[in-house]
Amino acid sequence: MTTLFLVATPIGNLEDISPRALETLRAVSLIAAEDTRTAKQLLTYFEIHTPVTSFFEYSKTNKLERILDALERGDVAVVSEAGMPGINDPGYELVREAIARGHRVSPIPGPSAVLTALVASGLPAHAFYYAGFLPREPQARRRFLRDLVDERDTLVVFETPHRLRDALEDLENIFGAARRICVARELTKKFEEFQRGTIRQVRAYFQTVEPRGEFTLVIGGQKSTVKRPTSSEDDAWDDVRVKREFNRLIAQGMPRTDAVKRIAKQSGRERRAVYELTQRGGR
Repeated sequence: MTTLFLVATPIGNLEDISPRALETLRAVSLIAAEDTRTAKQLLTYFEIHTPVTSFFEYSKTNKLERILDALERGDVAVVSEAGMPGINDPGYELVREAIARGHRVSPIPGPSAVLTALVASGLPAHAFYYAGFLPREPQARRRFLRDLVDERDTLVVFETPHRLRDALEDLENIFGAARRICVARELTKKFEEFQRGTIRQVRAYFQTVEPRGEFTLVIGGQKSTVKRPTSSEDDAWDDVRVKREFNRLIAQGMPRTDAVKRIAKQSGRERRAVYELTQRGGR
């Protein structure tokens, strides 16, 4: 039985690769790489001469069968551009097909930008939600963030330098200026940097400093527990509070249906009751 190895590779510092990963890359018959240029730099540095083929999102349709055919003849290793394969790359499809055809799948653990940023963020790491790259289009990004605003656990996402400022603006508008965040840049590399603070503080920093490099954002979860209405004046969601919160969310650009859904969840009221109340002079 041949084996498909999922080999974690450095996210910056080449010395972070494990001896077991190097041994595996030397021993397999083929390496399927998300980025062949990055893979060849790594292999050259460690004097590894195993053949390399490309396997990325836009090549997976053509390459999947070729890699599976190679797996019939010998062991194959999969590497991503950086970190653990199968995260934000087409490794999942290859793993699924390899399992279906009776091949062994063996992970070789190692560097991960998600975990590296999380544990150094200063935010709770006992439970977290990883959501991948933020959507490119502004409207899609805002919808995406609105869906996550009430997530109680720490949130980890990736963002590119040229969209970072816009993403931080959306985060401040949707998550609130006081939510805690850590923006990690160039992890394990020479210019590694962590900016920690409130979203407003970190956003202000990047208004004066040009974003450069690769960014991982770690965002504090929503700490408040949703409660049903009580007799306490502070906790009660009366009609005035419901309308005020509805107007605030609409002013931020949240669609009406999403605003009603969120208020119903927070207040403990029926969604239909919130909808009817906000349609009667809600604005």
